[in-house]
Amino acid sequence: MAHAVTPATAPRGVAPAPRAIAREPPRSRARASPRRAAASAAVPRATTSSASPGVREAKRALFEACEGTFRGSAASASERAAVEDAQVALEGFTYASGRDPSLDLDVLAGKWRLRWTNANDVLSVLRLARDSLGVLQVGDIFQTFDARGSLTNEIRLGLAFLTQSAGRDEAGGLALRVGARYDVMTSSEGGEKTSDAPVARTLALTFDEARFTELRISDELETALAPALLPRGGANHRVLLALREAEARFDLGGAARMGASGGGAPVGAYHLTYLDEDTLVGRANGAGGTFIFERAA
Repeated sequence: MAHAVTPATAPRGVAPAPRAIAREPPRSRARASPRRAAASAAVPRATTSSASPGVREAKRALFEACEGTFRGSAASASERAAVEDAQVALEGFTYASGRDPSLDLDVLAGKWRLRWTNANDVLSVLRLARDSLGVLQVGDIFQTFDARGSLTNEIRLGLAFLTQSAGRDEAGGLALRVGARYDVMTSSEGGEKTSDAPVARTLALTFDEARFTELRISDELETALAPALLPRGGANHRVLLALREAEARFDLGGAARMGASGGGAPVGAYHLTYLDEDTLVGRANGAGGTFIFERAA
């Protein structure tokens, strides 16, 4: 799900500027490279403190609007509008100064769980699972960043009777992970891409590989397979362990870098419109959609 997001999607409303609140030092995380640190220092940081009463209320309203929509896949038109309005209100705290401030990559680093999206590619999978009467399961969807420029998208999938449950907060089924690298986008004041002026909240993505891993077959299937098809004794155990540890890898290095030559935002750029210690909101360019995350780790 390493979707990309564009600065072209600007918030429609701007909340009143909250009072400045001293925030605690960020938790110990991997250091950003000098190039990234220099880029993010070029403009003020905009990680909003979750201690602000206005921010707390805006986040509460946003997550309440997301509840009961099956991560957006069952949302009605009115529910989608409510999420959009609540999202714009929260994004207003990022842009209250009228500037496009830089990201705090140390706060971005970590594992984020998807709470809502309107991206069609993700919704199609969620709706397929919802309409399959439990045959297909879609578990947690994660996005994991580190401060040095790597990103992993993860989705867990399960099949009834064949895998262990892949429901929310469960590690059954099969994990699909897509690894990528990100760079803070750069541009001059005129909008042309350069190497030294940050477009403060936009990431350009390069995908490296996809992996299917961590297969967890169901107890029923394991019981059926073991005596009928697999060798007895220790060999049986080794075969089942090999199934669990098997991986299928697909190299994505030949894919073109997600960027467009010339001016403007890169194709697939990821514009992060809100970030604090426990909430992350991003917008994808074009029809890429919106992604709302809560921190998982």
